Amino acid sequence: MIEFRRLLRNRNVMAKAILWSIVILSCFALYCEYFHYFVVLLHCTWPPNLKGDSHLSTAVKDDLKAMFLADTHLLGFRDGHWFDKLRREWQMKRAFQAAMIIHRPDIVFVLGDLFDEGKWCDDNEFYYHASRFRSMFAVPEGTDLYVVAGNHDEGFHYMMTGHKHKRFEKEFHSPSVQLVKKKGSMFVLLNSMAMEGDHCRICAEAEKDIQNISKFLTTLQNCHHGEESPRICQKYRETYSKPILLQHFPMYRPSDADCHTADSAPESEKYIPFREKYDCLDQRSTDLLLNLLEPRLVVAAHTHHGCFRILSGGVPEWTVSSFSWRNRNNPTFLLARLNNKDHSISKCFLPEESTVIYIYILACACAVLNIIVPSLRNKLYRKKLF
Repeated sequence: MIEFRRLLRNRNVMAKAILWSIVILSCFALYCEYFHYFVVLLHCTWPPNLKGDSHLSTAVKDDLKAMFLADTHLLGFRDGHWFDKLRREWQMKRAFQAAMIIHRPDIVFVLGDLFDEGKWCDDNEFYYHASRFRSMFAVPEGTDLYVVAGNHDEGFHYMMTGHKHKRFEKEFHSPSVQLVKKKGSMFVLLNSMAMEGDHCRICAEAEKDIQNISKFLTTLQNCHHGEESPRICQKYRETYSKPILLQHFPMYRPSDADCHTADSAPESEKYIPFREKYDCLDQRSTDLLLNLLEPRLVVAAHTHHGCFRILSGGVPEWTVSSFSWRNRNNPTFLLARLNNKDHSISKCFLPEESTVIYIYILACACAVLNIIVPSLRNKLYRKKLF
């Protein structure tokens, strides 16, 4: 009878230990899959306030808070394991929604490669992926979301068709060239694959639109300086501001050798030569855009690694690294304060996947110890009795 009670007590102790181990693992999982994103993103803050133009109205004087991210690469049905797809989408959704809650930007720009297989998929797949993207990257009321096309969304120029181009443009209201105005800042959103320069219909239309925007900005600038007739300037009520150029491909550069940010390419990849129109824009398109648009800032993506460099004419260019853990251990995004003249940018790092793995290893160790320790106590207790 005594032996039976001891056996029953040992089983109860073991059952409690297993139950507590499940609780421990659940708590660690809840932290890793939800709260950890908030803990990490709370360390990232907006850059300091900028000095506004005293001539602007109060509504425009407020700095524009913009968020830049890229290369989400939502997986399709061809590449990647189903668990990989589930895991990456959960990570990106939780990270993005945590960023929305903490930072509440005025505007969000996704700089291409929303999908991994947009260049291959049929219409049903495309609209399925588009629906998933909208669910994962839903923005709160008061925040605008704009996207530009990437090579994985429509294909490189040689793969891009009028149909794939039009369906992306229609679904995301993202034409090849788009001028966006917000709080005194102007953004030119550009489809990099339309800058091939081969006079195809899509490319010809894009370059024509760039020319038109250039003329508009020149007229606006002349009106701002009083160098245009009042009759013409009556049509232009906007405050002049040099545009910010947003695109998927970075401007021409030989390689990533001059990139030294914390999320730049590893040393083994930095000196691999870039291929024009594949890894970056070609020199012709780069010069064309700099000359016609005279941007005050360029933000691009595509390489999956971060970079900061100064282009000819003193124009700063930021390359945003991938937002997906499938491409990086430490994804990032940019937070920017903007007004009509100035900008300041801070880089935000998402949780490192290696850190999450270490936390799970610690959780498993704690759970196992929680089961082993009571078992060892019972064995020691039996030895004392006998």
